[in-house]
Amino acid sequence: MKMTVKIAHLADTHLGYRQYGIQEREDDFYDAFKNVVDDIIEKDVDYVIHCGDLFEQPKPPIKALLVAQECFNKLMENNIEVYVIAGNHDILQRRKTSLPQELFENDNFHIISTKNNHHILKEDIYLTGLPYLQKVHEAQVKDMLDELVLETRAHKHSILMLHGGVSKLFGFECEFENDTIPEGFDYYALGHIHERKMDKFKNGLLCYPGSTEIKNKGEISEYENKGKGYVLLSVDDSVEAEYVNIDLERKFIVCDIKYSELDIRLDEIADKINNEILVNTDKKPVLILNIKEGDFERSEVSGKIYDKLGDISLSVRLSYEPTIIIDDHKEINDLLSPKKALINRIKTDIDEQFESLGVDLYNSLAKRDLEEAKEISDTFYEKFYYKGEENDNK
Repeated sequence: MKMTVKIAHLADTHLGYRQYGIQEREDDFYDAFKNVVDDIIEKDVDYVIHCGDLFEQPKPPIKALLVAQECFNKLMENNIEVYVIAGNHDILQRRKTSLPQELFENDNFHIISTKNNHHILKEDIYLTGLPYLQKVHEAQVKDMLDELVLETRAHKHSILMLHGGVSKLFGFECEFENDTIPEGFDYYALGHIHERKMDKFKNGLLCYPGSTEIKNKGEISEYENKGKGYVLLSVDDSVEAEYVNIDLERKFIVCDIKYSELDIRLDEIADKINNEILVNTDKKPVLILNIKEGDFERSEVSGKIYDKLGDISLSVRLSYEPTIIIDDHKEINDLLSPKKALINRIKTDIDEQFESLGVDLYNSLAKRDLEEAKEISDTFYEKFYYKGEENDNK
């Protein structure tokens, strides 16, 4: 009797990542992974495929390893087999080094690698893939994929697991050009890009599940619009995919606040936190506030914000865009503000894609937040400019 096979596709869990250097944010990444696993079990899934960046770094903290072990054991106790590939964050770029995932390897936990690159699942589903390989190796990747696709002809359905960006979906240089990935697979399971993308690709379906937690500011609006979680595949006569949303308990509040409205807006935010957020959870929100338009002292503004919101927030991230006052007391607002001047200079001298990077770095460095500046730089580098240098671990 033919049955429908259910497969959960997830990626970019980044266990061990400590956002803003705060333990609670590290724990949020663990909680997100646990909640995804619980939902997968509840939906009676047959298999889990994880398409890379299980961990934030190739030498994860002990707690990250323990959480991963707990979750994988839970899946296997419910007869759910796990298949994983390594992402760029999982790999230590030196020869003869092991993956942290090897700690969990057994008859029900499988690592798909260049040497052990395919498995046959129930109902004759051919599952194959490759770990993350740097852009410089794209020619070799194409040759390996051309060999792997030959086996699809002998099976009813086929799934390919990869970690990297595909040029078809993104307007920047990616790990894979369209021609690198062959036609012939029913489902192309991808990781690496943290936003959700699903599109037809070479007579199949290509999909990014996105990350399971918010790793940078740019993911906040993505989460609000599309959610976070995983993809649920249903395989019978065809392959169908749908996104499953798993709500994040920690809330982010992002606001632009005019200095003239500061007191009113702070009261509104405090009211929202106390009467909407903290009545449903004990997880205090992260605030990302930009104060603009006015002649003000940053120390005075930050003091007022922390007095009003500090105790009811996990973290307050501040940026400032004050009005400049020149000698004749004439106000220069957006036209000649440092931010606007920076944007104009970038547009003149460099490609437009660097505009948001310059502004975000300006905002972070203006408030002396070196960690956030590094996070912004790393995220931009991965997404827009990564060329696969040999010693890069990002």
